[in-house]
Amino acid sequence: MISFLLTLKRLLSAIFRVMKEQLFRSLLVTLGLILLSGTLFYKGVEDWSLLDSFYFAFISLIPTSVSTTLAPQTDLGKWFTMIYLVVGVGVMLMVLIRIGLAVADFEKSEEGIRKGR
Repeated sequence: MISFLLTLKRLLSAIFRVMKEQLFRSLLVTLGLILLSGTLFYKGVEDWSLLDSFYFAFISLIPTSVSTTLAPQTDLGKWFTMIYLVVGVGVMLMVLIRIGLAVADFEKSEEGIRKGR
């Protein structure tokens, strides 16, 4: 439990640090708009609940093998999903990479403090 809390502290500290960067903030706004558009699209066209729509819009952009058991049924939904994934996965990866780099920088600075640099 202690290691989880320490890891969470590192992650949150890194996120607060990277939030100061204009690039990260613009990526986050872009990702938010992409998620909003996906959520509203799936809610309207596929007639999914708001939670299912947001869940699919979010999970489909994360590079994992999580099965949502949701899939677009309409032709328009399938076309939208193909374009949505091409655009959204790139933005999501950029956000995750920036957070990862911030965590690595935080770790490096913590190590320097421990060694007295």
